[in-house]
Amino acid sequence: MFKKSVLMTLPAMMLTMSTVSLAQNTDDAIRYSQTITGGTALSAGMGGAIGALGGDYSVASVNPAGLGLYRKSEFGGTIGFFNASGNSTYYGTSDDDRKFNFNIPNFHLVINSPNPNRLKTKGWMSTTFAIGYNKQNNLGEYWRFRGDNSDSSIVNAFIKDAGKLTPDNLNPFSSGLAYNTFLIDPDQSTGAYTSLNVPLGNEYNQTGVMDARGRIGETNITFSGNYSNRLYVGGAIAIRRLVYEREYTFTERDLLDSVPTYDQLQYRQFQEDRGTSFAVRGGAIFRVSDYFRLGASALLPLDYSIRTTYSGSIDSEVANTTHFYEAEGEYRYKLRQPARFTGSATFVYEKLAILSVDYELVDYSRIRLNDDADSFLDQNDRIRSELRNTGNLRAGLEFRFTDLYVRGGFQSTGSPYVNENFGKPIQQYALGFGYRNEEFFFDVAYTFSKRDQLYFPYSYAGSTNRPATIQSNSNQLLLSVGTRF
Repeated sequence: MFKKSVLMTLPAMMLTMSTVSLAQNTDDAIRYSQTITGGTALSAGMGGAIGALGGDYSVASVNPAGLGLYRKSEFGGTIGFFNASGNSTYYGTSDDDRKFNFNIPNFHLVINSPNPNRLKTKGWMSTTFAIGYNKQNNLGEYWRFRGDNSDSSIVNAFIKDAGKLTPDNLNPFSSGLAYNTFLIDPDQSTGAYTSLNVPLGNEYNQTGVMDARGRIGETNITFSGNYSNRLYVGGAIAIRRLVYEREYTFTERDLLDSVPTYDQLQYRQFQEDRGTSFAVRGGAIFRVSDYFRLGASALLPLDYSIRTTYSGSIDSEVANTTHFYEAEGEYRYKLRQPARFTGSATFVYEKLAILSVDYELVDYSRIRLNDDADSFLDQNDRIRSELRNTGNLRAGLEFRFTDLYVRGGFQSTGSPYVNENFGKPIQQYALGFGYRNEEFFFDVAYTFSKRDQLYFPYSYAGSTNRPATIQSNSNQLLLSVGTRF
């Protein structure tokens, strides 16, 4: 067995290789800019439509003015059970798989301070200070695909990536791995590359497995006030944190086994991101009447500082020998996210039913990637031309039966892409119920979401290989409990 490895520090542009999506950094930026409003089971059960409803800590991540509707102090938290699954079709073959995890999407402390003059009916009635954590998105994803590809081998992509570069200048995470595992070879007569061991015209059994995990969450420090039980205002400083790990394994086998010099290869990629950012959020809610209130809020984020570690490796079985080569690297960059503007409305029918709706505007074309070497000029040009301004709709309905509550909700997170074939809207459906009295509350919510996407295991100029069609599904059960005092 031959085993080699290399360790290096790389700029961000080294990750844009022909064997994976040329938009990998752009895809990361979109992933870290999308949010699925939730946090507590009440909010999740209402489809995240909490902006003008208030009275629940998750509103701190939408419209902090909603904390002004508190009448008591509160301490509480939420646990979640998450299941990610995926269904795929690739070259006519279907497959599916799933994975579970446990998480804590919310914990909080709310301190409500009423005006000492309890007979007061106008002016500042109370103020509320709160600190807590809300998960903004679960980045868990798990799916696999498999099929028999008669169009090309991934080795074709390595050859295209190599071009006419010398071996020392090959991309260390793609064609460099292929060269050091004897999958591609320089052609001395042309200066380009070919493969002496791989029959490029054969049919190949190909399998891909994606295993991603992570979260986007924020710790909010919030202050809000209630003016005359009519106007509620609030502001928050959000400390935002993202954690993401992605492991992708692509396996290719010579299906016909017509050439003894090539049996199989396994190409692995691993990515780990850690990032921290700050944001300022402000908003207001106006009670038009006892039955109707309107809300508006805005989020102004600062840049994420992201540290990425990355590794790639290839195991190959060629010429009756097993070869292994790996490369590792890291880099740091800034991610500028777009501002968010949310309009909300809540309809209250006495104490029997509530209908709540939020609509959020996000301009993804304003995302920017930056580093000290100006490595992201091409990616930022693509962001300007391929991403767009879109809207996120959230709606929820609640019925009250004395101390018992039944809820249902819906979220549609708009596609950031001009061409929705690259990513369709994410839809989430929710059901929930709860029990609440003056001192205690308990809420349960179940959410289901799905996302359709096309995934190219590799691409290169002139390739005719088909994408895998992936439907990613997620199921989540949330349990919230808390006390009021």
